[in-house]
Amino acid sequence: MNKLKVLVIVLFLSNVSFGQEMFDHEKKIQNIENYNSIDLEFTNSKDKIKLYGTLVEPKSQYDKILIIVPGAGMDTRNSHYLLTESLLEKNIAVFRYDERGVGKSEGDFNFANYTITDMANDLTVIFDSIKNNSSFSTKKIGLLGHSLGGLVTMSLVEKGFKPDFLIQWATPVQKHAEFLKYQLETGMNKFENELILDSLEKKIEVMTIFQNSFGGTSIENTWKEDLIISKEALKKAKEIGYTSKNYKRFYYCNFASVRHLLKKDFEIIYAKSEIPILYIIGTNDIFIDSTAEVNKLKSFQNSKVKIVVLDGFNHYLTKEKQLKGPTYEIDNLAKDEIINWVVNQ
Repeated sequence: MNKLKVLVIVLFLSNVSFGQEMFDHEKKIQNIENYNSIDLEFTNSKDKIKLYGTLVEPKSQYDKILIIVPGAGMDTRNSHYLLTESLLEKNIAVFRYDERGVGKSEGDFNFANYTITDMANDLTVIFDSIKNNSSFSTKKIGLLGHSLGGLVTMSLVEKGFKPDFLIQWATPVQKHAEFLKYQLETGMNKFENELILDSLEKKIEVMTIFQNSFGGTSIENTWKEDLIISKEALKKAKEIGYTSKNYKRFYYCNFASVRHLLKKDFEIIYAKSEIPILYIIGTNDIFIDSTAEVNKLKSFQNSKVKIVVLDGFNHYLTKEKQLKGPTYEIDNLAKDEIINWVVNQ
């Protein structure tokens, strides 16, 4: 296992966390005075940045810590507040962190170049530091990944790290970012600048060429190596009519963040995993295809994986009309499914 050098410092024990920006989809935990808040500092020595987060723990004895990894977009340690409150009420500690370049954490949050590999490197530092902190040596440590965050948690498992349990909330299961085609079909991601084509079928055809070209390639490719693959993919796409008139400044898969998604294949990990996994998704999810992902997961016949499909629920596990931005007002039914499963691990 190739570990990044890590450093964890317990800065102080209090009921007040670091001051940091908080987005509209986030809220402070209610009754925070009833819990201990431990602010932690981590050093990602590879990228020479410091990351910050807060472990909120019950004041009574507890035996589990859940690290929450949010989905796409910027998030601070105030995300998933309702779920966090309920976990704490059930005597489960929760760690959340400011993502790279957000809140107090250093580095740049760049949608084009902040890749899933970078996110996984940050999570590796955090998980390994907490796991090896003597203060938490008796605790079971699990990971919850929402959407893109689930891909980040699987990247950590791919590196050889072994959380005690995993929760995959509306996470893509199929390899090579098949979910991007579904988002194109539902209109949640129109690729208006990268795929200027007359039909959905032609757009899918172009996407497939790039996905097949990058699928299975090393995540450690240099930019130059990726450029060679891109040129070959562009050549194939040109043969079916995808030329410079069909995209504006950037062609499909030009951004490193997208290329790294296309490279990912976690299907074998789901199939072979000995780690208990809860996979939960709603049927009205228009970001992730619940039918296709669940069918793929079922095909592995892995008894370690529990699948929960909630009828009528959206990407954020609520029954309201699908929103175009993140919200963490999780429905009580979905929340109870997650918490009851964690309690029994």
